[in-house]
Amino acid sequence: MHKYLIVAVLLAAGLARGFAQGSTTVLDGVYTAGQAQRGGAVYETSCAGCHEGLDADGPQLTGTVFLDRWREEKLEPLFTFIKTRMPGNLPGSLEDRAYADVMAYILQINSLPAGEKELSSDMVDRIQLVGVGGPRPLANLTIVRAVGCLSPEAKNTWSLTKAGGLAPVRARIVDGTTPEELKGSAAQPLGTQTFPLLSVTQQGASYAGHKVQVKGVLTRQNTLDRINVMSLESVAPTCGG
Repeated sequence: MHKYLIVAVLLAAGLARGFAQGSTTVLDGVYTAGQAQRGGAVYETSCAGCHEGLDADGPQLTGTVFLDRWREEKLEPLFTFIKTRMPGNLPGSLEDRAYADVMAYILQINSLPAGEKELSSDMVDRIQLVGVGGPRPLANLTIVRAVGCLSPEAKNTWSLTKAGGLAPVRARIVDGTTPEELKGSAAQPLGTQTFPLLSVTQQGASYAGHKVQVKGVLTRQNTLDRINVMSLESVAPTCGG
């Protein structure tokens, strides 16, 4: 009996590690067809009036533009956005299960496959949102965040060196930051990438040699990724490590 208990514990630990490593994507069937049907009914009642009407704040929920805004990230930011802002006239008024059902419906209408287990609110931070073709590089003109070292270059230009990967920014207001976000960026380890920076202001330049958080627009030309800076904040006065 103890042998089977040990095996069960090891299996559970392995699954937990898999989720922690972000191995689950929406291509793995993370909702059921029945759940999406329920979500469609909620959508028709509470959402369609804006998203299929004349409301400028109710964009289409399918297609490349929608997916490019949210993909290559866990489902959690999209779920939180929906839960805290929708419906537009009564934000946060639905139960968590209803919001999860709407999320299932959104996945379905974007041709992402159904599975055998329903999506719930406690799963969204472990499931990556990708398109039907799987993970892809971020689209050109995506608003991104990166952490690295602010380094001066020739001819009064600047680069973010020792940077980690680019993270898409989902908030509508991107030219600022919160203390919690800066704390997270300060704790983020440095990486090996370099990104040329455009539009670094005089105030931003005063952080030369600092570990910084940069937000801006990704501009991709051939194989070179640049960041057109919208926000630059120091998270540490030195950039060792």
